[in-house]
Amino acid sequence: MSRRLSFVADWFQEEASISKSYIVWYYVDGNAIEVFDPKAKKMFLRRTKMPELSEKDFFVGSKINIFGRQFDIVDYGDEVTKSTLAKHRKKTFILLKHTIMQHLGAVLAALIESNFSINKASMVQFTGEQAKKFLNDSQGDGQSSVLMKQLLSGPSIGLELIADNALEKIKYCTSQAKESMNEDNIPHSLRSLFNREEIRNGIYCSQSEEQVARDVGFFFENNNGLQTTVELKNSTLCIIKPHAIKEGNLGKIISEITTNDFKITALKMHLLDRVNCAEFYEVYRGILPEYVSMVSQLSSGACVALEVVCNDPNKNSYEDFRKFCGPMDPEIAKLLRPHTLRAKFGAGKTLNAVHCTDLPDDTVLELEYFFKILN
Repeated sequence: MSRRLSFVADWFQEEASISKSYIVWYYVDGNAIEVFDPKAKKMFLRRTKMPELSEKDFFVGSKINIFGRQFDIVDYGDEVTKSTLAKHRKKTFILLKHTIMQHLGAVLAALIESNFSINKASMVQFTGEQAKKFLNDSQGDGQSSVLMKQLLSGPSIGLELIADNALEKIKYCTSQAKESMNEDNIPHSLRSLFNREEIRNGIYCSQSEEQVARDVGFFFENNNGLQTTVELKNSTLCIIKPHAIKEGNLGKIISEITTNDFKITALKMHLLDRVNCAEFYEVYRGILPEYVSMVSQLSSGACVALEVVCNDPNKNSYEDFRKFCGPMDPEIAKLLRPHTLRAKFGAGKTLNAVHCTDLPDDTVLELEYFFKILN
C-alpha cells in the first residue's frame, strides 16, 4: 500500500472572498493527490497523479498548486504524518548579503544539492529603520553594527529554506561549531562552500526556531515596507520556470547568467494562481498553440522572476539576454545555439527552462507585473 501523508490545507476563493479548508492526501509511492472537503463530507478531487509534485513540497507552511488552485498547508492531517515529518523536517532562514552576490548561483546550487528546498526568496534593499527593526533582538551583539552596515551597503536576498534538521545544518556551516553537530551529517557540497570564509561571512542565519519564525515573518509576511530592487532601466525579465526549479537547476541557471556578462538586479520567487499565469500569457492566446500548456506549466509550481541587465551599460540588455536564452524550442537551440540557456536546460517548447521578454516595449510592463503588481 502506498505511504500516505495527510495535511489540512486552505484554499482562498477570490471570486467569493472566502477561505475553505480541505484535507489533502499525498500518496508518496504513486505520486498522487486526493482532496477531501470535510464540511461537505465529500471528495473534492479523487486520487490523481501529479508528477509535478514531490514529497518535499509538502510541509506545514508550504503552498502547493493543484490544477491552478493555490492551497496553503496549515497543519498536519493526522498523527502519523505529524510524527513522521514534524520532528525532523524544519524551516530556517538565511540572508545573503550583497558581498556574495557574485556567488549566488553557487550558493543556491549547493543548497539544492544538499536537499534544501527553497520555499521563499526575495531581493530587497533595507533602509536604516528597517535594518534596525530586523536586528532588533540582537542589539548589544558586537556583530550587529557590522551587519547593519552590510545591510545598508547593498541589496540582500532572504531565503526561507526547508530540510531535515535545516536550522542545525546552516548554523553549523556558518559558525563551524563542530561540537554542535556530526560533520558526517553535513553534505559535502555544503561543507565545501562554507569552508570559504567569504561565503561564511556573507551569510546571516537565524539562530533558533523562534528567531526563524520572527525573521521569516519580518521578511516575507509582515508589512515592513521592504523595497524591491527592480531598476526598470535598460533591463529585461527572466522567469525560471517551475520545471527547471523542480529539476534542481535554479542555481545552475543563475550561475550561467552571472558568468556570461549579466547581473541580476532583482529577484522574487512566486507561486502563481492559474488566473495570473493566463493573464501574463494573454498575448499568446490564439497565437501560439502551446498557450494552454504554457499556462499550465507556469502555474504548476514555484517560479523565480529575475531582472537582468548587461554588465556593460552600453549594451542592450533586452537584445543580448534574448539571444542568450536561445530559440523557444530547445531542440532547435541545441542545433543552432548549443551554449544558450534553453539548449542546456530545456526539454521542449513548453518545458524550455526560461521565459524572456519577447518585445522590447514589453520589458517594463513584464517587470512591473512581477515585481510590483503581484506584490
